Amino acid sequence: MPKQPNDMLAAGQDKLSYKDRLKSLHLWTLEDRRLRADLIEVYRMYHSLSAVDFETFFERDIDSRTRGHTLKLKKGRVATDLRHHFFSA
Repeated sequence: MPKQPNDMLAAGQDKLSYKDRLKSLHLWTLEDRRLRADLIEVYRMYHSLSAVDFETFFERDIDSRTRGHTLKLKKGRVATDLRHHFFSA
């Protein structure tokens, strides 16, 4: 017989809220996990460890105002006509 979602929770976890369960299990929220994955992917793109081309989304900031930090990024502009294919409210 397949397990029901409440059967898979640890003892006493079924009455707790989502945030309380995460805190008691020392887990990150889905939003935090997605942010972490995005940051890791940007790092991989910057160091050419990803199949995605870095210059597609970012450009390196070579301005002298980086305060000793050589890895500053500029967010590039994406040239798409995506807005032309949707209705505006």
